Amino acid sequence: MSIDFGQLVLGPCLDAFGNPYQWKSQSLASSQPINGIFDDGFKSLDPLGEMPGVTPTNITTSMPRLGVRLSDFPVAPAQGDEFVINGQTYEILEVQPDSHGGACLELNLVDINPS
Repeated sequence: MSIDFGQLVLGPCLDAFGNPYQWKSQSLASSQPINGIFDDGFKSLDPLGEMPGVTPTNITTSMPRLGVRLSDFPVAPAQGDEFVINGQTYEILEVQPDSHGGACLELNLVDINPS
């Protein structure tokens, strides 16, 4: 028997803490709301990766990201798709699926008014 984490865990978390954001897929004609948890806080990164016998070299980044449930999408989210979050447009840089039906979407802020 397998546990459906998407329904039993991710769904209630997104219902409690998520917000609907407009998602524009490159493969669909119109945008649609997708529930997600937006985070623009700091995250620790190890640019060298794990190396035996070497002390980790951590840096931090404030890369924005959106936690989502993959079953909420009619087609898979992809690099280059866009979200409108709090009035700003973000483009998906990378889709990082977890093993429980969710994903972390690493985002880039799109500069809509280049100087």
